[in-house]
Amino acid sequence: MLFVTRFIVILTILFCLKKCESGVRGEDAIPFIQRKSDRPKLLHGINKTDMLYPEYQIPAILQPGNVSQFYYLNHRDGTPLTILVTPCTGQISWTVTSFEPPEDNNPTNDETKSLSRWPVNALIPGSPLFNYDGDEAQNFTIPRVRAGLYRLEIKTSLDTYKKDSTPKTVLLYATSSALDHLPISYENTKGKRHRALRFQPRRNRRRLTVSWSKSQVDPHLSSYCLAVTSGSSIHPPTLCAAKNKLHNYSKQTKGSSSREIQHRGPPEGLHCVHQTRITLHGLKYNMTYNFTLYIVSMRNNVSIRVATESLKYRKPLAQVLQTGHYVTANLRKNDGYLNFRYQPQHNNTTEFHVLPCGDGIVRAKLRGPGINKKKEVIGHALLRAPSLEPGKRYILRITATPQELNKISSVKVLATQEGSITYPEVPSKSYPREYRSLRKCHEVTVGVESAGTAKYCILVRELRDTTSINSLTSIPDQCGLHRRRRSEYTSERCEEHISTQDKRALTFTINKLQPGKSYSIQITAQVNGQSLSYPLIGVRTKKNCQT
Repeated sequence: MLFVTRFIVILTILFCLKKCESGVRGEDAIPFIQRKSDRPKLLHGINKTDMLYPEYQIPAILQPGNVSQFYYLNHRDGTPLTILVTPCTGQISWTVTSFEPPEDNNPTNDETKSLSRWPVNALIPGSPLFNYDGDEAQNFTIPRVRAGLYRLEIKTSLDTYKKDSTPKTVLLYATSSALDHLPISYENTKGKRHRALRFQPRRNRRRLTVSWSKSQVDPHLSSYCLAVTSGSSIHPPTLCAAKNKLHNYSKQTKGSSSREIQHRGPPEGLHCVHQTRITLHGLKYNMTYNFTLYIVSMRNNVSIRVATESLKYRKPLAQVLQTGHYVTANLRKNDGYLNFRYQPQHNNTTEFHVLPCGDGIVRAKLRGPGINKKKEVIGHALLRAPSLEPGKRYILRITATPQELNKISSVKVLATQEGSITYPEVPSKSYPREYRSLRKCHEVTVGVESAGTAKYCILVRELRDTTSINSLTSIPDQCGLHRRRRSEYTSERCEEHISTQDKRALTFTINKLQPGKSYSIQITAQVNGQSLSYPLIGVRTKKNCQT
């Protein structure tokens, strides 16, 4: 039995050898007749780390003097193709080339399968489709391409190689889908450049608020990075380059608004936030700051530089005050920060009168040799300063918060010698009061603290909406007293009052009113042509009265 088994095995071996010698043709003969080095593989010669995959961004290290090659396999005809290369550490040079199969290739319906039958070194490269040399993020885009293999060759720039032999880093991204998922540069929107970054200086604390619009692509999946440099430092061309050069401030403080971030450290650096505005602190006067905004897509971590701006943070010039002349300056246009300079002509005490134009509050600060005064101004404020040596001067600073700037447009300032101009002493924090026990259907009675001997005028204006009395602001516009129009008021009457020793309140009865109506009452005091207003008060007449 053992002899028969051995005989069958020997016959099988002889039969196989005879078959090999007979030169059998066909794919079943390939494993026997080809050498190991010539066996076909799927995309021969390409490592997995050299392949680009759709919608994935990968980092790559470039060795100086070497050419790095990466491949992207597009599977379908007629689809878009975009390859985005982002340099991180200097200039690079890169080229995109497509491949064709050898001339003796048997055509198939699937081009990618035809290419996969051959090793890469057997494929025929076509003419370069695109090339670029520089340090900015650049993309190669074709709206419709053939299915096939595309090669990306990258090398460091020759000049860069001579100066620096350290490895360079790049980010690579490829996609075969539509391009509308990538952020768009604000500078190229609608074919014309507009100011993408908006600046709001807040010079009272050397602050600057920078804001911008939301991303037009996937705003809910976008974050923002603002690179800030100063002086002659250039704008970082890419986000990864900015991360290599600038300090990254990852922890930020939220401001009063959920859309605003406060950064209280040095302004220079990289600030990455999810909001569309950030306030920087500690800026230096007359320094030029460079701002570069990047949008980062959280879908694929691709970043695009969308805006670059420069701003010189100037120190505001002080306005000169002349003795006895009013100066009206716009607070809003100066971001709530004004400086006034005054040099007295005589060695006398100086008086500064400050009147906000609106129903808000400003703050005044007076500085000079031997004086440093601060005062909150509600309606009107008087600041007295002692005499100065010849050649010396005062600096008066007026500031307003962003909230108060919504209520105040300008401020009116007067510098004069003591006693030359007299304003009535209207108490700004003493509000008028209504005597409700004296309220009737056609009249009301109000009282105010006396401002001394003066001419008092009572201005009555009907409030059309009954709910307006609750939203009536109490702070008057002191700048507009001389501009008031009689048509704005229901009635107006004036009367003289002489100051007395007792400190009883002055009472005024306003009659000829309508039952059940709401009114705004404004009382002004005038002395030598200078008028000031008491805070406003809202009143309401009785609706039903017994006759």
